[in-house]
Amino acid sequence: MAFLSISGQSGDDSRFELSDRETTMGRHPDCSIVVDAGAVSRYHAKISASNSGFMVEDSGSRNGTFLNGQMLTTPTLLRDGDRIRVSDVEFVFTHDNMPGFVSGGSEMTFAGSNFGIQMVDEGEPGTLSSSSKVEFRSSADGLKMAATPEAKLEALMRINRQLSGALALEDVLPKVLDSLFSIFPAADRGFIVMQDESGNLIPRWVKTRSSHDETETIRISRTIIREVMTHREPILSLDASEDSRFDSSQSIADFSIRSMICAPLVDAAGNAFGALQVDSTAGRGQFREDDADLLAGVAAQAGIVINNARMHEAALHQKEVEQDLKLATEVQQAFLPQSPPDSTSYRVRSFYQAANHIGGDYFDYIHLSDGRVAIVVADVVGHGVAAAMFMAKLSAETRFCLASIPDLAKAIEKLNDRMSRLHVERFITFLVLVIDPLSEKVTIVNAGHMAPLVRIAKDGSIVEPGEEESGLPIAIDDGMEYEAVDFEMERGDLAVLYTDGINEAMNANDEEFGIEPLRKLTASGGTADEVKDRIVEAVMAHVGDSPPFDDMCLVVVERIGSAELSRSAVTDTVDDDELDDLLGTKG
Repeated sequence: MAFLSISGQSGDDSRFELSDRETTMGRHPDCSIVVDAGAVSRYHAKISASNSGFMVEDSGSRNGTFLNGQMLTTPTLLRDGDRIRVSDVEFVFTHDNMPGFVSGGSEMTFAGSNFGIQMVDEGEPGTLSSSSKVEFRSSADGLKMAATPEAKLEALMRINRQLSGALALEDVLPKVLDSLFSIFPAADRGFIVMQDESGNLIPRWVKTRSSHDETETIRISRTIIREVMTHREPILSLDASEDSRFDSSQSIADFSIRSMICAPLVDAAGNAFGALQVDSTAGRGQFREDDADLLAGVAAQAGIVINNARMHEAALHQKEVEQDLKLATEVQQAFLPQSPPDSTSYRVRSFYQAANHIGGDYFDYIHLSDGRVAIVVADVVGHGVAAAMFMAKLSAETRFCLASIPDLAKAIEKLNDRMSRLHVERFITFLVLVIDPLSEKVTIVNAGHMAPLVRIAKDGSIVEPGEEESGLPIAIDDGMEYEAVDFEMERGDLAVLYTDGINEAMNANDEEFGIEPLRKLTASGGTADEVKDRIVEAVMAHVGDSPPFDDMCLVVVERIGSAELSRSAVTDTVDDDELDDLLGTKG
């Protein structure tokens, strides 16, 4: 039975049986598998059952369907372990009836694994170049067929030529077995088994010399494979059914194996990751003593090429991940402000740098309906993709709460409730500073964040308003109360808002930059641009060549005009009553 399961999830609700002739996938409720996430089309893709297996194809979706990281352009036959991505949801295709066969014309696909078995005759073109390459030798058991030394040498040279340019496992594996059948014409079957990341032995490709009953199950002996991989030496058995080493191997008796050779596949570090085996049911002694060394030589050469193919596939996967990260970086940058807020009374400058492509630090400028501007700086615990996704949700919820609730403290309480009810095991330190171009009053709410460093222009002193009134971080628990704190910013005053990636920036000696240097740099005078550049330069000089420890975010707010100037700037566009309403001075 074939299934689709959601990658990274477990349980019956994440597994879909492909029992119908056609399985549709998309957003529409009539689809067999409804995928209501991301940019999924109404009818996005479909999987069709046929005699040759299961075919996947895109249904003209807007954003395409991806198979193993590549966009589908034509219907494609699925193999066990294939990954189908529909927008942000990835499915894994699996056959549960492994091992077994599903017929497909002259080709037979081994259900439950990503390999095929091609049914060929001994004399198929390309297997042996001429009849002179095969010799018959007599023994007590009768005539035995074997390749001549010339044939073996030619086959080895062909293996080298065929494998030299192969980079994909589906190209490498069948070529190895094709060549083995040229070297060992007495072999009835050959197969390649490889170990997965969990240590399970997975048949990756099988070849049989004659036609095969579709109802018959091929059994591969784990006993032999484990023995070869453990000792990293080939095994030759002239009559496996009578070999005392395999008394407990039921698969030997079930398949009536008489003669076999098995050799390990070893990587460059000497670690065995699989095995090659050829075997025969046609009487005792189909293989000779020197055949084990020959197969070991082929396995050594194949092991290098297979390992290179595995690394190539890993590199392709890594490239796909990097492409996804690049796209995620562009998406995250779109969430962040592209320009300073519009205000004639304030100058706002910012700096942002993620530790790993995308980060969990967040800042924003939100224009409120009454003309005020909310400046937000926050830090989702951790960094990377998960933190960035939580940050995106925070951005949307922050804008909603600030726009719908005039009272700043109540708006942050509502934000905390909404984020807490997501039940994500992450929290957010959060600081919001609301400036009013027509007033010198500034209001802040602090939820577990570092207090802003405010430089007073009159005497150059540093104050940190709201430090004592700080509440718990966002998303720890709902029902929390927060306190709004008011203070005045006169012309020339300057505030520095930052995340802990600034003050906790580490150098090669694991020394933090510290908050005290931030205070000194803020107090040393200068405009918002100068202070921002001075802090960033000092932090980067401290870090040096060390990799980023955390995301960095810095926002500098400088008052460049007075409330009186701001009032006069709007008197030409509003009458006195409207102005009094804006300032709250009517009456």
